[in-house]
Amino acid sequence: MKHFFITALVIYAFISKAQTYSASNFTMISVVSPETYTNSYGAKYSGCWGWYQASKNKEYAIAGSASGTFWIDVTNPSTPTVSAYRAGKKLNTVWREIKTYQNFCYVITDDGGPASFQIFDMQYLPDSVHKVFDNQTLFKRGHTLYVDGNKLYVAGVTYSNNTTSSMNVYSLANPASPVLLRELKQDISFISYVHDMMPVNDTIYASCGNQGMYVLKYNSNNTFTQLGSLTTYSGSGYNHSSALTPNHQTLVFTDEVPAGKPIKVANVSNPANIQVLAITNQFVQTTPHNPFMVSNALCFMSSYQDGLQLYNISSPSTPTLVGYFDTYYQGGGNNNNWTGDDYDGQWGSYPYFPSKNIFALDQMNGVFMLKTHLFQDPVPMFNTPSVTCTGVSVNMVNTSTSSTTYTWNFSGGTPATSNAFNPSVSFNAPGIHTITLLAGNNTSTTVMSTKTINVTGITAVASLTNASCGACVDGIASVNASGGSTPYSYTWSPTGGNASTANNLAVGCYTVTVKDANACSTFTSTCIGFATGIQNTTVTNQSLFIYPNPAKNNVTIEYAGTVFNYCIYDNLGRLVASNKNNRDKAKVNLDEFTRGLYIVEIEIGKDKLRKKLIVD
Repeated sequence: MKHFFITALVIYAFISKAQTYSASNFTMISVVSPETYTNSYGAKYSGCWGWYQASKNKEYAIAGSASGTFWIDVTNPSTPTVSAYRAGKKLNTVWREIKTYQNFCYVITDDGGPASFQIFDMQYLPDSVHKVFDNQTLFKRGHTLYVDGNKLYVAGVTYSNNTTSSMNVYSLANPASPVLLRELKQDISFISYVHDMMPVNDTIYASCGNQGMYVLKYNSNNTFTQLGSLTTYSGSGYNHSSALTPNHQTLVFTDEVPAGKPIKVANVSNPANIQVLAITNQFVQTTPHNPFMVSNALCFMSSYQDGLQLYNISSPSTPTLVGYFDTYYQGGGNNNNWTGDDYDGQWGSYPYFPSKNIFALDQMNGVFMLKTHLFQDPVPMFNTPSVTCTGVSVNMVNTSTSSTTYTWNFSGGTPATSNAFNPSVSFNAPGIHTITLLAGNNTSTTVMSTKTINVTGITAVASLTNASCGACVDGIASVNASGGSTPYSYTWSPTGGNASTANNLAVGCYTVTVKDANACSTFTSTCIGFATGIQNTTVTNQSLFIYPNPAKNNVTIEYAGTVFNYCIYDNLGRLVASNKNNRDKAKVNLDEFTRGLYIVEIEIGKDKLRKKLIVD
């Protein structure tokens, strides 16, 4: 039998690849359909779930079908393989629902006729599964089921004697043999039927069909109490199913009947006062079926004819459709074809594999393995030079995948942090600096990548020997470089050559640019003057201020607290301005001065001193 199903799988995989499926921000990895039976609606599949076999690092898509249950190894999602199949009591069921706990798989159906509760031991996969329970002693029918901790909740229970219970809770202390703990009707009898439920830490969001939604608590004393309810809201209908965010603040739920009822997003932080914040739908006629929450921001929705949808609910009052993959090419809004059954198409999905590949089950078209970069773990990657220079702007080249948010940290950098996609940064101090990128998306995962960058810096200090006269060309300028990586190169401007020492210089100012082996550079300037025979004696030039310097329109000469004479010489030693008996300061008009280097000499009694002045 196993060989038959694998053959059918391969054939159908080839045929299905030829179909065109409408999609946005989703990629199909594979699609297979091993089932050959159809139910009374012409469908092959219904409910589904998934299981991760940690001991063997394997992922399995578990598909409920018309005839039974398939375990499909999707560890390599591009080549799914049927590992096991087990038949149900009936070969053309409409409903089959599945959940797992530890290595056990629980399968129920809500079809009339022969029906039973089945339990399978999956520890032997991928070779086989072992059936450990298959009878009606606990119940014969259930509409859906959910595992919360070590408890199994079953909704819409029908016993072997055809009596019913709205919802039961069972102990899974022995997973192969559940034990009934409580019937909801023992404590809350007015709830006549629970269609589906989302239990989280024994708080149950119960979808009760036409009665609305009730929030219940399964207490430690083995009783149920009511915490709240929502029975009147916009777009209400047959309250079908729900999913809760991990922070327990937001609930997404659906109403299945009549067709075309929108998705609801509600604030449930206070179960006694549930507030519907938004309603939304991909198309007016879309019928959402089952929601699956993967983070506080992302909710997958299986929506019959419109396939799988992904909503961003990070702002619950404004949910946004950010992607979809329509598994039902035969109809729906993406094909603008609403003929046929509104409830054809995708029944459910499973987005909880460690790989974050997504299993979606279409009633007619089979087992789809999908992926979206909006849900994959972020992969932070970036490129940056391994070496840079102080003060140089470095551009980050972000090559991250599956990422929508970026947090950069630059040790010793300017800026120190950034949230830009490709920021620029500079470092003013030499040394080894760390660059860290924390990438995230709308999942609950953030991933960090770290690199280092070697920042090198050069220091240049100039020294000089003045020319022997104003017209002489025998000045000398030298530069001493340190830091960075040797060897250094030198460029003097406007003249001076390419050595560390420039000889035969005329009176004037010179700039030298120094580069190291990594092309890091710095520059410094020095001005060659000329000997005038002036000697400093008791006065110091530390008290002499000439400002602004460089100057343009005028300059102030200041030697506070005394009377001084001044003379100004050009670079040829010619006297161009002078004045005597200046007290504290003197202001000199420079309108007649040409651009260049000048020497300011002051005389205080018998003492003289001088400083350079640059006129711009």
